[in-house]
Amino acid sequence: MNSKPKSFDQLLVQETHIYLCRSVKWTAYLSVFLLVAIFFATVLQKHHLLSVQDLLVLQMPALCIALFGLAGILYRQPERHRLGLVLAYLLVLEVAWIYFVVGHYWLTSSYSILGEYTSLAIVDSVVDVLVFTFAISLFPLRNWLLVSVIPLLSVSLVTRIIETPENPIFAVTKFTCLLVIIVTGQKVLQEWFRKAILRDAEKQQLLQQFKHMALIDGLTNLSNRRHFDEVLALEIKAAKRTKDPLSMILLDVDYFKRLNDSIGHQQGDKCLIRIAEVLHGIASRPRDLAARYGGEEFAVILPDTDLDGASHIAEQIRAALKAAEIAHPDSDLGAFVTVSQGVSLWQPGLSAQDLTASADQLLYLSKAQGRDCFSVGVAKAEE
Repeated sequence: MNSKPKSFDQLLVQETHIYLCRSVKWTAYLSVFLLVAIFFATVLQKHHLLSVQDLLVLQMPALCIALFGLAGILYRQPERHRLGLVLAYLLVLEVAWIYFVVGHYWLTSSYSILGEYTSLAIVDSVVDVLVFTFAISLFPLRNWLLVSVIPLLSVSLVTRIIETPENPIFAVTKFTCLLVIIVTGQKVLQEWFRKAILRDAEKQQLLQQFKHMALIDGLTNLSNRRHFDEVLALEIKAAKRTKDPLSMILLDVDYFKRLNDSIGHQQGDKCLIRIAEVLHGIASRPRDLAARYGGEEFAVILPDTDLDGASHIAEQIRAALKAAEIAHPDSDLGAFVTVSQGVSLWQPGLSAQDLTASADQLLYLSKAQGRDCFSVGVAKAEE
């Protein structure tokens, strides 16, 4: 029938993976934008603290890694890429950025006092952007978020202490405050993320229940008449396309009203459940379908099955019910429940209604011949 809906834990892993793969895309976009902005800002300065050649050497690792991310290899089909590969990409990109920030500071701070303050401003600005970028990218995984954020904050802390050794309090305070803000924000976002996934899991389970109620008979747990009609129509379309045979069995419990009258409707329901279990066990191929057709009537759809194969299935049903020994205290055929069956083969040009009507006629022929048997025939169009 329908596949089982995913649990909350399965959805959490799946959605986390998808989110991180998408983070690769926008983190790469932001990296390229930031690198381009830094390049033009440096080139357009009147007093160049860093040569274009040195700047390109510093930017090239981050630029190449970012362009690799923009190629879409990691985010177009998230399910194909392991989580470790995605995390490794984000961390390698961060290492490239740290290389740029540290290298830029090291080369520019040695020029002049003005250069030192400019270097510090660039470090602070770039690091602040990167900290929040990687924090948002990795918020579903707290430990990985901290692994990415703390090195960036440490770079900012160390450079500020180097520049202003007489006043380290501000640098430490900034480091601490940003870390607390990020950790607190991560908790809030993660809680929101988990609640959203939980709602999605509950919604999927509810939809699955509705589908189950719409397609499954509540008593026997077989397909109901509605599902039977839908599947039969689809199998006829498939048979038209593939030219494969398609057979159907319609069966009715012999003297079922007498059974209800003699031992009660609850026992009658138990009888139907037992019969359904037998049918479910026999109609076991992937495309076979056993359904409760209505009342004490059942139907079996047998794709890719000719009359000989369908007759063999009908005989299996008869033998299995005999072996099950379901008690029937008021049957003219013995002490146990039996069924009458009509076995019909679909022919090109016939509708689902034609096939069902043919099986129904053959079923009543079996009853007329004494019950506890099956009649076989080729379906014909209704007159």
